[in-house]
Amino acid sequence: MNLIRSDVSAPGGLIEGLAVLRVDQPLQRTLVAESRLSVGVRIGGCARQWRQGGWETLPRFTLTGVHCSSRTIHTSAGGVLVLAHLHPAAAAALGVDARRIVERSVDLSSLWPVRQLEALGDSLAGAPDDAARMRLLESAVAERILAGPAVDTLVFAAVDRIRRNLAEIRISALAQALGVSVDTLERRFTAGVGVSPKRYARAARLRSAVLSYAADMTLTDVAMGAGYYDQSHFVREMQRATGEAPARLLPPGRYC
Repeated sequence: MNLIRSDVSAPGGLIEGLAVLRVDQPLQRTLVAESRLSVGVRIGGCARQWRQGGWETLPRFTLTGVHCSSRTIHTSAGGVLVLAHLHPAAAAALGVDARRIVERSVDLSSLWPVRQLEALGDSLAGAPDDAARMRLLESAVAERILAGPAVDTLVFAAVDRIRRNLAEIRISALAQALGVSVDTLERRFTAGVGVSPKRYARAARLRSAVLSYAADMTLTDVAMGAGYYDQSHFVREMQRATGEAPARLLPPGRYC
């Protein structure tokens, strides 16, 4: 698997990164939690996702929502996927109810004109290199965001505060810092992101832990770096989200 990434911050901080994923051989991988949205355009191969006891083929054009659990993806040889990662509050700007896409990848053609998507897919396929593909997708997504409804600034701020403090967060303290009641924060955050602030914080912390893992790290290193109380706390959260212990999902390494 070859993954080319580019971090960006535009427009309004809603586009957070771009990537091109290339798979030379058939690949099955388990993705643990996801605290961002993703727009994906597949220009090579195909992919399936294990869902509700069976495999379902993913659309060529997808919008993937926040995931608090894990998902298993099987990609065929020759798979090429161009991705734009978005701030979780961006659902409103794309004209979609965030609650509709939680734990799901939906067909983007239900939100964007099919002709525009087909033209975008052709442009990405014909681009001279992956850097050009990422620029094309960034431009297309930015255009949709700028033409869409405004994002709730309270939700945007709440997400960013949670991300800056991945340790166990008190929702009452977060609401106080933002100058609103807990009920208001819960209601507007759930509408904007699709899940409650507490549930989102769990997903963001777990995703951070998984991404931080390196072969020379212990589970204690991973847990403490991501803001868990201790290794046991991390193990419980991983099992809650995936049904598996970290040792089953993280690459082979040193554990304690």
